[in-house]
Amino acid sequence: MPRIDPLTIDSAPEASRPVLEQINTNFGHVANIFASLAHSPAALKALTGIFAALDEGALAGKAHEAIALLIGQFHGCKYCTAAHSALAKMAGATPEDAIGFRKGQSDDPKIQALLTLAEAMVKNRGKLDDAEVQAARDAGLSDAEMLETVAIVACNTYTNYINALVQTEVDFPAAPDID
Repeated sequence: MPRIDPLTIDSAPEASRPVLEQINTNFGHVANIFASLAHSPAALKALTGIFAALDEGALAGKAHEAIALLIGQFHGCKYCTAAHSALAKMAGATPEDAIGFRKGQSDDPKIQALLTLAEAMVKNRGKLDDAEVQAARDAGLSDAEMLETVAIVACNTYTNYINALVQTEVDFPAAPDID
């Protein structure tokens, strides 16, 4: 049971309504995380704003979802692992890929480099040593891709923490448990 109830478009604060309406138009429904976050128009706009910006980035699609799944798994966020498993599938990942991403593993060398970097970031609270940054460069990541990885880690940490506070009811197919 959620600690903060999700709102409908009609029950949301006036400033949240256009954002929820746009989400509904884009996806055909308003996912529970957005419906709960609608209590705070500022927090809702912060999340949708970073999502919109990242959707235009170099790591949009499967690479973004790989990082999101790793971070969701790291924080134990069942909502985000479910949501991003569904989004990863839409981006072309297999269910096996999604499980691998959650474990920090990929057969794709670029995605593996992104996962390695993201895992180091989250485990070390953003404090990377020179060798970790050089390893990312040696693996072919650009400065822009490394900076975008920080944004994806931060965004998904934000959603993981929202879901931890709210105890958001999962409204996506559940992601399988992994070791």
